[in-house]
Amino acid sequence: MSIEGERVLSKMIPQLHVYFESEGVFGLNQAPGSGWEEIVPGRVYQWTSVIDLSGISADHLTTFFTGLSVQEPQAHTGNNGNPTNVMWAWVTDTISNEPFDASVMELADHQGQLPGFLASTTNWDDVVMGSWRTFTATADIASMGTLRPNQSGSFGSGEPSASRKLYFSRILLTTPLTQLGDYYIVPPARFVAGTVIAEEKDYEYLMRLKRSSHNEQ
Repeated sequence: MSIEGERVLSKMIPQLHVYFESEGVFGLNQAPGSGWEEIVPGRVYQWTSVIDLSGISADHLTTFFTGLSVQEPQAHTGNNGNPTNVMWAWVTDTISNEPFDASVMELADHQGQLPGFLASTTNWDDVVMGSWRTFTATADIASMGTLRPNQSGSFGSGEPSASRKLYFSRILLTTPLTQLGDYYIVPPARFVAGTVIAEEKDYEYLMRLKRSSHNEQ
């Protein structure tokens, strides 16, 4: 049976609850095997999962992307008891041909670090699709712990892929958690990527395969 045609790729992202325990110690409340990793304690956390496309690449086919959405069933919530440090967070979602480096999120002012911009250390071509959103507490809802989205953007090449794997990643960068009661909850979510599986002309496919093979080394 042919695997060419329209396909939907999806991945569930588990919830993350990170909270302050004591000076330099932060708790992670997540289901066993959820896959969230602490990159910078109390600041940066990353989740990554893989979709295997080896069956598609074995048939010398290419995956073309038609759209990306991230579905969430509830709000982001958090609390920061320091009145001089307003609660905020930056959440980045990516689909890439190789693992996305969360170290680019270590700086609070990291906008220029995203692939294809200014100080980026990640190849623009390697990120198929990416989006970012910022969340902040506002006076009218802060008492409920609910954070409101206030800015968003996108990045990435949108290039078709001949890779054997696709990496789905979510990264949280949050206000430093500094005292008891400080926490951030990233709700569960689902990546949904619309694709078309199709055959390319030999030259275009071989060049794309060469780039994808380089990424997988």
